[in-house]
This record gives sequence, structure tokens and C-alpha cells, in this order.
Amino acid sequence: MLAKKHPPTISIAVARSRGLRKELEQLHARRMAIATLIETLEDYDRFRMRRFEDSRLRTA
Repeated sequence: MLAKKHPPTISIAVARSRGLRKELEQLHARRMAIATLIETLEDYDRFRMRRFEDSRLRTA
């Protein structure tokens, strides 16, 4: 008795699904890195503004 082989379309679909999942995970990781960078820059900007306001208060 010969082993039954799966049609090639199933293996192609599985490979494509894995590829899409990997690409989605990479896009999600990039999005999270960008969101973290934006938060860091916003925190830095708030810190700079506080220092600027403090320096204006001290010289008056």
C-alpha cells in the first residue's frame, strides 16, 4: 500500500499562512518599537519644557 500524499495546495497554503503570520508578528514588533519611541520622545519633550520653564522662573 502506498502512502497517501497531501495535495500540494495544502502545503502551499500552510507555508503561506506561516509566512503571513511571521510578517504580521514583525509588523507588530515594529509598531510597538515606534510607539515606545514616540512615548520616549514625548516624555523627553515634557522634561525639556519643565526645565525651560524652571530656568525662566529662576532668572526672574
